[in-house]
Amino acid sequence: MPLSFAIKGAQLLDELVPYLVATPANLRHLNLAPFGLPVAAEHVIDPLRMQSAQFLDLLHKLDGLTFGPEGMPMPKWVFYDCSELPGAIYGLARPAARVWPKVKQLFAIPDTYTGLVPVSMYVAIPMPQRGVWFGHNLSSLAPVFRRLQLLDDLDLAGLGALTKGLALKCFGVEQFWGATQWQSKALYIHVKFGPLLLETAYTPAHSDHETLTYGFAVTEEALRASMGDPTIVLPRPDASFWVESTDVAAMIALQDRIEAGGRFCIPAAPRATNAGGVEIPIAQLG
Repeated sequence: MPLSFAIKGAQLLDELVPYLVATPANLRHLNLAPFGLPVAAEHVIDPLRMQSAQFLDLLHKLDGLTFGPEGMPMPKWVFYDCSELPGAIYGLARPAARVWPKVKQLFAIPDTYTGLVPVSMYVAIPMPQRGVWFGHNLSSLAPVFRRLQLLDDLDLAGLGALTKGLALKCFGVEQFWGATQWQSKALYIHVKFGPLLLETAYTPAHSDHETLTYGFAVTEEALRASMGDPTIVLPRPDASFWVESTDVAAMIALQDRIEAGGRFCIPAAPRATNAGGVEIPIAQLG
């Protein structure tokens, strides 16, 4: 079922179906038809039931395929304790009977499996403040296929942003917070929602210190812009300076300015440097 506005990757909704992982207690607080795209009852997965085990194993494999090369795959207990039980998981999938052979091979799916095969997922956890959520995980086969050079017959462009946009609508998020690394390609997706207010620029509390903590207000315009609606243009301040993605000293200096009361945001997407690196724009606010 197409959305009521134009999006990038619209063809994906002709090929994939949405699913939702949530406990019955959490499910009643969620929007089961974000932007009018319904999640079928049989595609709502209860992590408290044994019959969900095989699909949840595939989700865990998707996480490993996405974050294993970065050294940050989730242990299965973290996936349950910090994702499935307290929060929710929204994503897009394809029925096993129609899954592409390359995906079936990648996941090592047995011929006897007849359920859904996830190709993307977004995990978020509610925070104590009403309407405020923390984004825990964005996984998509799109970068996996690029890395493995399996793009010949599978066009997954726009899958990550589409999944995150629909997920935030499903969860009813009003204010979003997330954490990612300066070198992460996911930054290109996150900035589609608008300028990212920086809460940290260097984070020793994280196992990867070169992590930034960011947030944005979740508005209808932000969600539609993130999914590629060409009629939405979000206001973005100009960059005050740029931080190279491996420049730890610059990250620490920016963190010092944040802790001293300075307000900064990432207003737009990173850019490549002539030296082959990546720079992230920073705008000073106020």
